[in-house]
Amino acid sequence: MAVTIHRDEPVVESALHRAYSQLVWDTTDHALCLLDADGRVAAWNPGAEKLTGFPAAEVLGRTVASDTPDESVTALAAAREAGRFETEGWWPRRDGSRFRARTAIAAIHDGGTLAGFAQVIRDVTSRREEGGQFEAVALILDLALSTMSQGLCLFDADRKVRLINQRFFEMFAVRDRGDLVGTAIEAIWALVFGGPEAGSWEGAALLAGHEAHLSRDETIMASTPDDRAIALVRRSVPGGAFVVTFEDVTRQRQAELEISRLAHHDALTGLPNRAMLWRRLRESAADGALPPGTALLFLDLDGFKAANDEFGHQTGDALLRQVAERLRRAAPEPGLPARFGGDEFALLLPGGAGELAVPLAEGLLIDLARPYAVAGQRPCHVTASIGIAFAEDGTTPDAMLRQADCALYAAKAAGKAAWRLFTPALESERHEEQRIEQDLRHAAEAGQLRIAYQPIVGLAHGAVNAREALLRWTHPERGPVSPKRFIPLAEKSDLIRALGLWVLERACTDAAAWPDPARVCVNVSVRQLGDGTLPKAVAAILDRTGLHPRRLELEITETVLSNAGTGIVDDLQLLHAMGVRISLDDFGVGFSSLARVRAFPFDRIKIDGSFVRDAVERPDCRAIVGIVSELGRRLGIETVAEGVETPAQLAVVREEGFTEAQGFLFGRPVTGQAPAARAVGA
Repeated sequence: MAVTIHRDEPVVESALHRAYSQLVWDTTDHALCLLDADGRVAAWNPGAEKLTGFPAAEVLGRTVASDTPDESVTALAAAREAGRFETEGWWPRRDGSRFRARTAIAAIHDGGTLAGFAQVIRDVTSRREEGGQFEAVALILDLALSTMSQGLCLFDADRKVRLINQRFFEMFAVRDRGDLVGTAIEAIWALVFGGPEAGSWEGAALLAGHEAHLSRDETIMASTPDDRAIALVRRSVPGGAFVVTFEDVTRQRQAELEISRLAHHDALTGLPNRAMLWRRLRESAADGALPPGTALLFLDLDGFKAANDEFGHQTGDALLRQVAERLRRAAPEPGLPARFGGDEFALLLPGGAGELAVPLAEGLLIDLARPYAVAGQRPCHVTASIGIAFAEDGTTPDAMLRQADCALYAAKAAGKAAWRLFTPALESERHEEQRIEQDLRHAAEAGQLRIAYQPIVGLAHGAVNAREALLRWTHPERGPVSPKRFIPLAEKSDLIRALGLWVLERACTDAAAWPDPARVCVNVSVRQLGDGTLPKAVAAILDRTGLHPRRLELEITETVLSNAGTGIVDDLQLLHAMGVRISLDDFGVGFSSLARVRAFPFDRIKIDGSFVRDAVERPDCRAIVGIVSELGRRLGIETVAEGVETPAQLAVVREEGFTEAQGFLFGRPVTGQAPAARAVGA
C-alpha cells in the first residue's frame, strides 16, 4: 500500500534532535523516530531506513502512517492523553510490501509543553507467523481434546488440575466448569467416584485405592456411583505433571461379563456349567487338595430320554429348566449347582456344607421325582440317580470328579432313583468293569463269543416252536463270563449295538440251516431302537441269510416301553410290517402300563420267570400268572412262561392257559447246534 506523505515546512532542530542523536541514532535493530507535536517526522534513524526502505530524506518533515492512517492518528491521541501507547498493525515498505509491526509511542514534554513523540517500530512478522502456527497447533490440540472419547485431566506437579477437556464434563455432568481448574486431584476423585455430595476426604480414600496401580502406569477399572465402569490411565509429563484419562467402558465391560457368563454358564438353564464347577473346585483346592468335608453330588435323570422322545425337544428343554430350578432352590449357601450337559447335573458343597450332602440327596430324590407340568402336555415323570463323593485329606479336584462319577455309576446300577456314596471298593469295581468292557470290545474278533440256543416248547403238542439265541463269552483268562456281568456293561455303552447286530447275523445264519421251521428269538436292546437303523439292518441280514421274516422274533423288555418315543414305535412298526415277530420279554418286572402294551405290535408276551417259580407256593404270584395269560387271550397275543423248571410249575402254566413254555425243564442253552426239547409228560 502507498505511503501518504504530506510535504510541509522542515522542522527546526531543537533539544529533541540532540536527545535523539545521543540515544538512538546508531541503532539498526529497531526503527526509531521522533515526531513533533503535530506528528511529523523530526528524526529517522538507520534502523527505520532499513526496516521500511524509506531514506530519511524522503520522510523528514512529513507524516508517515501505517496501513490504516486513522489508527495512527488514534495512537498519537492516546499517547498524548496517556503518555504512552502501544499497538500492533501492518506497516508499508517502500517496495510495496508490508510487515507486521509492534509500535510503541511515548509523549515527550518540554516542561509542561508537549514537545513531540518518540516512536519505536519493531518487526514482529516472524513472531506473528510463529504465533499463527502455535495457534493452529493449539486449535488442532483443542479439537483433538474435545473430540476424543476419553475424559482428560492434566495435573501439575502440585497435583492440581490445569486442563480439562470437553468429554470429561460430558461424562460426569459437571456444570460449573471454571471452578475445576486449580482443583486438587482428591476433589476430582470425589466428584467422579464419590458423587456430588462426596467430600475431599472421601476422594482421598478412593484415590488411595487406585494410586498404587496408577503410579505404575497401569490401566485400572473403577466404578462410579451410577454403576458405570471407568478405565483409568495415568501418563507422566516432564516436570512432574501428569495426565489422567477417564474412559467409559461400561458397554465393553458388560459385553465381557456376558461373554464370561456364557462361557461359565449353561445357556438353557442358566446354571453354572462344567467349566465353572471345575474352576470353583480348583479355587477351593489349596496346594492342590480340597478342604476335607467338601462334598460333590453328581445327578443323572432317569427316564429323561424317553420323555424327550415322547413329548419332543421343546418339552424336554422345559423339563430340564424345571429340574435346574428345583436344584437351585435346594442348594444351600455356598453350594454351587451346575449342569454338565444333557440330563447330567452336579452340586458342589464346599467345606462345612458337605455334611448336608446325604440329607440333601434324599430330599432331591423326592423333589425331582415330582411330576413336571409343561404347558400343553400331560405331566412328565422322571427320577434321578445321585452319586456322592467326600473330600478327604489330599483329595484333588480330579479325584473328586472321578469319585462322584463312580458313585453315580453305582447308583444307576442299583436300579436308579437311588443315591450312593463313593467308596474305594466302588472304584475298584468300576475299574474292573472298564477292563471287562475293553476286553469285550475285542471278543468277537478274537473268536471268544458263541451263541447258545434254548428251546421254547408249544404246550399243546410238546414240539419246539422256537429257540432263543443267548450270547455266551469265554474269556481266555477269566474263563466263562456270566451274561449278567457283561450284558449290562454293554448296555451302558455303545457296545451293545455292535454286539446286537453280531448276534442277529449269527442267529439268522444258524436258523436258516436248522432242520425244522422253528423261530429264532433274538433279544434287542433299547439302544438299538429309535434311529431307524435296526429295521434296515434286519432287512439286510434276512436278505443275506435267506431266513424268512416270520421265523425271526425280536424280544424287547419293558425297559423299551418305559423309554418309548416316536422313533422306537416307528422302528417296531416297520419291523412288524416286514413280517418280523415282536415279543415282550420279562413282562411284570418293569414299569410299563397296559396302555403301552396295547399300543405296540406285540405277537407274544413272555412272563418273567420269577412269577412262574413262585406260582406253585404263592397264590399272589399264581394270580399274576393267570392275569397275564388272560390278558394275552383277550388281546389275541400268545403267551410264553419263562423259567419253567419243575413239573409242578409246568402244570400251573398249562392250567392258566399259556401257549408256550421255556426253561430248564425242557433243556438248557446249548451252543453249536439246534437243540431238541426234552420230552416231558403231560
